[in-house]
Amino acid sequence: MKKRVLALDVGDKRIGVAYSDPLGISANPLPAVEKNKEVFEKIKDLIEKYDIGTVVIGLPLTLKGEEGEQAKKTRKFALKLKEYIPDVDIKFIDERFTTTLAERQLRETTKKSKRKQKIDSVSAVYILKTYLDSLQM
Repeated sequence: MKKRVLALDVGDKRIGVAYSDPLGISANPLPAVEKNKEVFEKIKDLIEKYDIGTVVIGLPLTLKGEEGEQAKKTRKFALKLKEYIPDVDIKFIDERFTTTLAERQLRETTKKSKRKQKIDSVSAVYILKTYLDSLQM
């Protein structure tokens, strides 16, 4: 059976999380993970629980397609994740506009008071969909 894919939208305070079905067709959000000292253990638990084979991390490029300060922080996080979970396959994907898409979707479907706690994981869904779509090409 094919392993699932886990997508991460790495922020300064929280990490949005989404996972695929085993066939790589759908993307499902999970609650965001707080970025604290237990973050790598929590991600490892998700990898084991959902039988994850690949972790896709959204890389926040600038509008010119270059890596800025936030992209450097994201790559540093990915290196630490790889040190903590050496056998995980990590891939990066351009995450430009995923937060904008997530905000637009949540504005239409979610009460304002609930948006902030969902935005990161909805962004992770867009990151995962982008990755899964790239596999179909």
